[in-house]
Amino acid sequence: MITMEEMAKGRTLAEAMGMTAELGCSVARLAGAELEAGRLDTAEAILEGLAIANPRDPMPWAMLAQVARRQGKVWAAYLCAEAAARLAPEDLQIKLVHAEALLGIPEEAARGREELGALAGAGGAAGERARALLQALGP
Repeated sequence: MITMEEMAKGRTLAEAMGMTAELGCSVARLAGAELEAGRLDTAEAILEGLAIANPRDPMPWAMLAQVARRQGKVWAAYLCAEAAARLAPEDLQIKLVHAEALLGIPEEAARGREELGALAGAGGAAGERARALLQALGP
């Protein structure tokens, strides 16, 4: 059990429970498999638990953004992507999730395209997806 005093000092529920980073990654992989299988509600429940247990880990927030986007919850996707981006501002995958979330909001779509443009020059999967999305979006 974690007290409010411990939480105020920055201790997470994951730390109080003795959850290792390896266990957190395993649970995130399970949520990813659920997401890929289209079981969005199950993925969402797992990821919400991870985000609550360790709110400083950007991955559950980024994955929650992906779930929310697929559920058509554009503002929830944006908020989760924003949380992830604040926690890991240099992570290319997080930047990609953030850009994709912005595309779902008409008032922010131009900013999403700008972020994709910045990512398009990057190598790896994030750069490749950014280039593909920009091509699909057209001029």
